[in-house]
Amino acid sequence: MRSDNFNKEKYLEGSMINRERNRILINGSLISLGSAAILDNIFSHWLFKWHRIVPDETLSGYLEIILFILGLVLLGIGVFREIKDRKIKS
Repeated sequence: MRSDNFNKEKYLEGSMINRERNRILINGSLISLGSAAILDNIFSHWLFKWHRIVPDETLSGYLEIILFILGLVLLGIGVFREIKDRKIKS
């Protein structure tokens, strides 16, 4: 049984705030992970060649391209979701 002090409107308002906070966190995480993957591949793998993913040159090149594309996808999804959420809010 619910207590008499249960306020449905406050519960729904708190739930909406949590959902908005979760969307912001997910969008920010996607954008930052995508950006980090892109910048890591460009600078440390391709320009400076500081480290390789695997010792084999040919396989390493393919894996780096796949990770770069994955970074682009994560960044694109995060930006798309953020734009969509901002349009909904306004």
